[in-house]
Amino acid sequence: MDQAQALNEHACSLWQSGKLTAAQAAFEQLLNLAQSHRCIALEATAWNNLAVVFREQGESARAAVCQQQSLRITLRHNAVDSSSEMVSQNLTNLANDAILAGDFRLADRLLMSALELDVRSGNSADEAADWGGLGIVSYLTGRFYRARRAFTKARQIHERLEDDRGLGCDLGHLGQISLVEEDLPSARRFFERSMLHFECAGCREEAQRTRRTLREIAARQRVAGFCPIRN
Repeated sequence: MDQAQALNEHACSLWQSGKLTAAQAAFEQLLNLAQSHRCIALEATAWNNLAVVFREQGESARAAVCQQQSLRITLRHNAVDSSSEMVSQNLTNLANDAILAGDFRLADRLLMSALELDVRSGNSADEAADWGGLGIVSYLTGRFYRARRAFTKARQIHERLEDDRGLGCDLGHLGQISLVEEDLPSARRFFERSMLHFECAGCREEAQRTRRTLREIAARQRVAGFCPIRN
């Protein structure tokens, strides 16, 4: 279905540039198209991608419902085999829902399973997403060394893929670790590069958010450099 493929690519492009409302509408249109043509694999993809958008919009409950729909269709109808890209994507996104629910142990297990599938199949983009998720789990559980290693792995893959949005996220995560560790110069460098990649990807909201973080870092550096003796 050429129409469906073009629609999915358009929706993914909208998502990549941070236009979440427009991406949601396009993925919903894709879902309707898949259901009307009874295309199971395409319907699973549409549900999965809608879950991603809802998750980024902060609508975790709707994201979880969509993700469960994607997994249910994928497994019940055997639309794909057990080692396929769709299965690994479902595992990764179910892990994201587990992170939002605070179940970090489950999230870690799901992400490791997805990573194994993606490494085996050579799916670099999804492998990078798995490493990013593992980095978030490690960061939220205070394991900063493991988090830095995971985000660096994701960053290396995104560099190879020339994925500016992915690089912006990876560098921002590394910057956040530096902020927590009070390494302001390193944090500033990471966030400056993160902002440039978001701008290249057309992600305006992410770039603006990173710019605000940079202003906060600059303010903290000015305070840290203030000499009370001169007052």
